[in-house]
Amino acid sequence: MKTAVASALATLLLPAGATAAERWQFALSPYAWLAGVDGKTATIPPLPEAPIEISPKEALEDTEVGYMLVMTAKKGRHGLLADLVYTDVRSGLAFVDALNLSLDSVSRNKMYTLAYSYELVGNAASTLDAFAGVRYWDVDTRLQFSGGSGALAGRRIDNGERWLDPMLGLKGRRALGDAGFFLGGSAAVGGFEANSEVFFDGVLNLGYRWSDNVETTLGYRIVDVEYDNSAFLYDVRQEGVTLGLSWRF
Repeated sequence: MKTAVASALATLLLPAGATAAERWQFALSPYAWLAGVDGKTATIPPLPEAPIEISPKEALEDTEVGYMLVMTAKKGRHGLLADLVYTDVRSGLAFVDALNLSLDSVSRNKMYTLAYSYELVGNAASTLDAFAGVRYWDVDTRLQFSGGSGALAGRRIDNGERWLDPMLGLKGRRALGDAGFFLGGSAAVGGFEANSEVFFDGVLNLGYRWSDNVETTLGYRIVDVEYDNSAFLYDVRQEGVTLGLSWRF
């Protein structure tokens, strides 16, 4: 069935007699992301920021899984890239030991990326593309304080913000011999004080190509963002192991 769908798409999108360089090539890659979080977010001014902290190991033990979907389309040297990410991370930790005040936090983060890519290097062994685009952030945090005394005791604080950032980056892959293994990854920076002060997004994968159409990957992803608009603070690093499957057609 999948083969029939791919053939139908090729017939519609590919002129008769077109070469491989003239064809649209597509890839659909869902991922699971076992992402921990380390950072801080605002409470109630002028009270100090609240920490958000859960390690990648704790995320793995608690099966707090984020989800990603990467879609690419490429024709010759030109391409499009879409990256959709959702994470929901919860943590509980002591906040002010002297007041016996504890904090439970929930951080929900959605990232939507759309970019244009251009191939700088392309051969049988390796590829390297530069890309430029935008990322839309949709972040919600919930802080629940309990125990102790003072202004925060028993208080629940909900914060949320949406913003758009420009971004630039590189992505590539390199075959590891002829056995089907490869290294792949990307690195992007953005924000540039347009909305975020700055953000960094890095991915490194070890993959195996099972056929011309199917690949699996094991990797690691780090997303570090600093955003502060005076009413909302989100200074957070998310990182953890990724598990992915890619279908090319």
